[in-house]
Amino acid sequence: MEKSISEGRFLVYTIAAVMLFMMIHLYHAGLSSYLNPENYIAIHTILEFFSIAVSFAIFSYGWKSFGFTKSRKILMLSILFFIVGVLDLLHTLTFKGMPFFITESSIAKATSFWVIARMAESLLMVLVLILPERQLELDPRRICLALCTIVLGSIMYVIFSYEQSLPLLVIEGEGTTLLKNVIEYGVSFLHFISIVISLYFYYEGKNGQHLYVALAFTFLFLSELVFTIYQSVYDIDNFAGHLYKAIGYFFILRGFYFSTIANDSFFKGPMEKVWSQTEDMIESHYGIIFRLTKQENQFIHQIVGGGLLDDLGFTPNEINGRTLREFLPEKAGRVEKYYECVWKNNEKIVFDIDIGGNTYAISLMPVMMDGQVVQIAGAVMGIVKHSRLDRCSRSTKANAL
Repeated sequence: MEKSISEGRFLVYTIAAVMLFMMIHLYHAGLSSYLNPENYIAIHTILEFFSIAVSFAIFSYGWKSFGFTKSRKILMLSILFFIVGVLDLLHTLTFKGMPFFITESSIAKATSFWVIARMAESLLMVLVLILPERQLELDPRRICLALCTIVLGSIMYVIFSYEQSLPLLVIEGEGTTLLKNVIEYGVSFLHFISIVISLYFYYEGKNGQHLYVALAFTFLFLSELVFTIYQSVYDIDNFAGHLYKAIGYFFILRGFYFSTIANDSFFKGPMEKVWSQTEDMIESHYGIIFRLTKQENQFIHQIVGGGLLDDLGFTPNEINGRTLREFLPEKAGRVEKYYECVWKNNEKIVFDIDIGGNTYAISLMPVMMDGQVVQIAGAVMGIVKHSRLDRCSRSTKANAL
């Protein structure tokens, strides 16, 4: 799969989306005859489950990667899609015609979950795009997840318990109400803002991933417009809206999720990009390049690369995300004192340790951001005996003669 999209393909996809939108309305009556309402519940479930899977995939990746990146944007993105994924799941399970879930399925419950999900999605996505990136010192993931669970539980309680008192959003056979249309137009406006911001970021940095994000919000923008005109939850307009939403989520997956896996640079700050750009050089280096982050008074290791790792008998999986006491406990007490000194005093330190009868030099250097130490960059090198250097020197002189 290609890593980015060209401007030409972006325009082609956008024009195709608009043309399809127009064709559906132009041939509305003819297309409606091909849509069997008896099959629509299954079609709706498939389309929604695709979007739900995308949401939880982004949440899972963001949750895991935050432990290494401490990125505020990645945390916000993962929490956003956790909320949207749960609300979309509830919308799907309560859609009219679905089996009994807590209470009987109904248009009112499904539509209420839908509009809340879309409002949260559109508003939080704008915040993700416009807020500046920064690394968080603390790990608020569990607190954020607990708060989200409380909010989602409260929403469920209100909708399931007070369904009859909820504002009327859709009248089956007649269409959407003024309130729902106002909400959908507001969501559409926020999606349009996201398109503008994404295109601005693209023209600033020429990162094709931003075009994927702009394309995603183009489909979501059109999707919300469709949801202001349907008359029945089983008609062709409702189907078109869900189809556009599924396509939009595919491009969100492509823009946000695949970009972080492919080159891990979509949300990276300057410090993280330096690590990525030097990866090839590090892999060929005979030594070990690593970095440290501090979490709850423990130093967590992340191997960047180097050929010495195999000689020491370790694999990256045995070290990544672990403390020194977990993979080298006999040396942890002494080495972690140096870690603490670098972190607290902003000092550069070089020291040596013995492992398996060999001596290794370790250098540590603080990495600063906004005047504070946020990481420690480290390197390990084996200390070569002078006799071996002498032999190498004599061999070089002999070859020169």
